[in-house]
Amino acid sequence: MIIVVSAICILCGLLGFTVFDSTAATSIVLCAIGTVSIVVRLVLRKKLKQKRVALISFVSLFVIVLVVSGFTGTMERDRAKSVSAFNEVDNLLDKGQAEKALERLSEIKTEGGHYDDNTAIRLREFRAYRLLSRESDAVRALERCAYYKDVRYYMALASTQLKAGEQKKALDTYTEAAALYPRYHETQLKAGYLCFIRGAYTRAEFYLLRACEIDPKDPHSLFFLGSVKYMQEKYPEAEGYLQRVLKLKIDETMKKDVQDLLASIPKGV
Repeated sequence: MIIVVSAICILCGLLGFTVFDSTAATSIVLCAIGTVSIVVRLVLRKKLKQKRVALISFVSLFVIVLVVSGFTGTMERDRAKSVSAFNEVDNLLDKGQAEKALERLSEIKTEGGHYDDNTAIRLREFRAYRLLSRESDAVRALERCAYYKDVRYYMALASTQLKAGEQKKALDTYTEAAALYPRYHETQLKAGYLCFIRGAYTRAEFYLLRACEIDPKDPHSLFFLGSVKYMQEKYPEAEGYLQRVLKLKIDETMKKDVQDLLASIPKGV
């Protein structure tokens, strides 16, 4: 029974790395546990001389490390190939060549590779269908990403909801993403911005403070946080955030908006 369990442990270690993309360290540990268990069992049954245990254990672990290292190299090459292919698709999409992008995505699926649970493919299909105004196909592609709760899925879903004029649904999507990904800047910024324009200043402050903590030099986070403080009549704090925006590289439109808001702050408050 122990030998069977140990063999399963080794198999899980190898399959976990090759199929489920677990780390090499995890696979090595599982394989090592299985190997040692088998050796110990054979020693206890006196089917293996103790003086050979160390040598056999060393050779077994060496082979395991060698095999897993080989798998590591294969997976890395697979990832690099996928990154290159996806960059090609992104360039096509940036140029508006949606049909060619879909053809290339079909080729990628045929070739096989490391696809991040296919989310990377589905989101690009979603973008291509949107460019072609095939909204029903775009929605289906996006729905197929929902299970994995990837942050990119949330951002794409919210953009679709905003395009459809469903601002409340978009806010719910951004806030869910902000809770799942508290260190992802864009989810905090977008959730804070939508709260701000809906007049929920306390909630907006919560998300925008997070956004500023993640990226202290993002002018949009600072500007909207300064705007929230202004609406809360916390003028010294508002001025502080807005002055920080002016020290950053911003376009003339934003610069004017900041200056106008600063000029409207009551004096001596």
